[in-house]
This record gives sequence, structure tokens and C-alpha cells, in this order.
Amino acid sequence: MLRAQPKGLYLLFFTELWERFGFYALQTILILFMTKSLLMSDKEAYLLYGAFSSLIYFTPVIGGYLADRYIGFQRAIMIGGALFILGYLIMSLPTKGAFFLGLTLVIIANGFFKPNVSSVVGDLYAKDDPRRDGGFTIFYMGINIGALIPPLLTGSIVNNYGWHWGFLLAAFGMTVGMINFLCARHRLKGAGGIPEQSPLSKSTKAKIKFYSLCTAGVILAIAFIHLLFVFPGETVLILVVGSLIVMCRVIFYLIQQKGLARRRMTACLFLILISVGFWAIYNQTFTSLMLFADRNVNKELFGITIDAEFTQFFNPFFIILFSPIFSKLWSHLGFKGYHISIPAKFSLAVVFMAFGYFLLGYGTKYFSHDGEASIWWLISSYGFQTIGELLLSPVGLSMITTLSPKPLIGMMMGLWFLTQSAAFAIGGGLATFANVPEGTPLLGSLAIYSEAFIVYGLISLVFALFSIAMIPFLKDLIKDKEAYP
Repeated sequence: MLRAQPKGLYLLFFTELWERFGFYALQTILILFMTKSLLMSDKEAYLLYGAFSSLIYFTPVIGGYLADRYIGFQRAIMIGGALFILGYLIMSLPTKGAFFLGLTLVIIANGFFKPNVSSVVGDLYAKDDPRRDGGFTIFYMGINIGALIPPLLTGSIVNNYGWHWGFLLAAFGMTVGMINFLCARHRLKGAGGIPEQSPLSKSTKAKIKFYSLCTAGVILAIAFIHLLFVFPGETVLILVVGSLIVMCRVIFYLIQQKGLARRRMTACLFLILISVGFWAIYNQTFTSLMLFADRNVNKELFGITIDAEFTQFFNPFFIILFSPIFSKLWSHLGFKGYHISIPAKFSLAVVFMAFGYFLLGYGTKYFSHDGEASIWWLISSYGFQTIGELLLSPVGLSMITTLSPKPLIGMMMGLWFLTQSAAFAIGGGLATFANVPEGTPLLGSLAIYSEAFIVYGLISLVFALFSIAMIPFLKDLIKDKEAYP
């Protein structure tokens, strides 16, 4: 009989759900607000959006580090939640300056919030608890429920009541999430509390000193990020330098580890690298697959005509559909003593990604009519990609909490999110395989997309073979005779 998940998991599930609700309410209108309300050019809006997307993945490294060393995961969540609410409320004010200030606060808020919710989930389980991967899969479903709802509401609200109501909707979502967290955090039973080595656990004087420095740091970060929005083209260079500094710091901590801890942290870094390749292909969802859906897909679905934007619905829908199945599967296999290793799950994820793109590429190449492909090829491809995502993303979150030394979990969780920046950059380069020159007829563009999807499948397949070849090496690095008989 399967044991129930910890009660604290469901608290974190709903906290993350509402945080994602608020964030995706913002994401849904962000580029439209910049071009239609602030009257930015497309180029200016794209640069600013790129700077925002990159910075939002960089700050979790810093927030995770502060939680590890000083404030603990729970307090980091509360600080991040408060900054999220404040940022969204400021963005609802009808000035350009307020918009940029609010956006800056959201970036800093994400640094405190994003890595540390996932880290608390890991704190709910013992190292060898077979429920861990299943718990992270349930948690991941909460993320995607939160992402699924805003696109269905925000556009209508903004069109009827104005832009500021979109930002207020985001603030509402985050407020509900924080009320949920504050009222029920006793269920965490101390998980994610202040670290024992933290100066905050010693004296009032140390607390005053730390929070004064932390407040000053947040103010300096606000000024610095705000400056980057004025010069968005320089953001990439700043992030490259920052990422190199982070990696040097991680390697410094790696060298300090000994024995099994060092081997597991090394394996963790290899698996994070594999995840970059997966996400680079996966991120075609927002580029080449979106344009393909707009240009060459028959958008009749059950007699209803949908638009290209609606195709973004399928991925979170499949995640919500499949997550309970995977959660029960991992728990069931764990209690039966069948352990599918983390490297094997990562490799399977890339295999499913390859299969999804081969299906889409060959399906659209040989079974299309007059330059239009059935939407079911795209839906089927998203289904296989989502299976890959569920084999990698929630398992990756679980991996960080399992393989990282306990004092470094927050920072390593931040590094996991930081790699998304690299994945976005590589994915943008891969999207050029699907470049369609202006004026290309439907048959021509369909041929370009079909060939590009087959190329993505081949790249994924090569990457999958590499990942499979790495399984014995990585299993040897992470092997604990008690956990992996």
C-alpha cells in the first residue's frame, strides 16, 4: 500500500500554484503592454523582454545562496512573496517609471521565491524516501495548473477593464498564495527553517546587522537592474560574466567536498548540463513551433477554430493529465524496490523529446495537404515532449535536493534555474533551422519546418545516445549502496 505524501507538500503545491498564476498573468500581457500601452518598437520590446527573461533566471542563484547560509527557505519565500505583491501593485500604476520599478522588484522577488519553494519540498523527505520523485511530480503539476489559467482570463480582463487590472490580477494571485503559506506553514514542521550555522540564530545584534545589509543589497540590486533596463543590450554581457562567477563559486564549493558528497555534486553538475540540451530543444515551443502553428497548421479542433496562441495550452494540459500517473508510478516502483536511476530518467526524457520531433517532422512531411498539417501532429508531439519534461524537470528538482550537500541546496537549485538562460540562448540559435524567408508559399514553409523538426529529432537522438552512454559513469558517481543496491 502506498504511503501518503507529507501534508506540507500540498501547502507548497498551492503556494507555487498561486505564485505561477500571478507570474503568468504578467507574462500573458507583458509584451503586449510594452508595444501597445508604452508604445515601444518591436525591437525595443524584444530586447527588454529578453533582459527580463534572463535576469529572472539569474537571481535565484543569489536568493538560494542567501537562504542556504542565512535566512532559510521559509523566510526567503515570505520575502519573495512580499516583493512580488509590491512589484505587481507598482506596475499597475499608469507610468513608465512605475512599470520598470515593478518589473525590477519582480526579478528580485523571483530570486528569493523560486529556488526556495522547491528546496523546502526536498526538505520534507529523507534522502532515501521513495516518495520524493512522486512528490516533486505532484508539486510540478501545481506549477502548470497555475500557468494554465491566466491565458484564459487575462486578455478578457484587460480588454474590458484596462491594463492595470492585469497587473492587479497578478497581485491577487500572489496574495492568495502568501495567505495560504502563512496560515498553514506549521504543516512544514520546521522544514526550511533558519540554518543552524546562520548568524540569525545567535543574537539580536547579528539579526539587525544582517537585515540592514540585506535591505541595502536589495536597494542596490533595484538600482542596478533598473539601469540594465535602460541598456538592455548590455544585459547579456553582464549575465555571462555573472554566470562565470557563479560557476567559479560552485567549483570552489565542489573542491571543498570530499568522498561521496563530491562525487554526487559532480554528477549533479553533469545532469544539469544534460538538462541544458533538453531545454534548448524544448524551448522551440515559444519560437519555431509557435510560428509553424500560425502558418502551416489547420486550426480546426473539434469543429472550433483556434489561434496559434491556443496551442500553448496543450503542454500544461498534458502535464496536469500525466503528473498523477507519474507520481504514483515513481512511488509504486520505489516501494517495490525497483529504482530507475536519475541518469536513466534524464536519458529517457531526451529519447521522448526525439520521438516527439520525429513524429512531427515525418508526419507533416508525408501526411499534409496543400501546405497545411493536421493539428493532431502538433498535439501528439507535445504529448511526447511533455512525457520527456515530466521525466526530467520534476526529477531534476528532486535530484538537486538529493545529490547536493545540504548547505548548498538553495544555491544549486538556483543554478538549475540559471541554466535556463543558456537553454534560451541555444534554443534561439536552433530556431534558425526553421527560418522561413518572407514571401515563401505554404508548401515551401511546410517543407522548411518539416526538415527543421527532423533535424531537432536527430539532435535530440544524438544527445540521448550520449546521455545513455553516460548512465554507468553517473550511476557510479552517485551510488549509495543502501539506496542503490
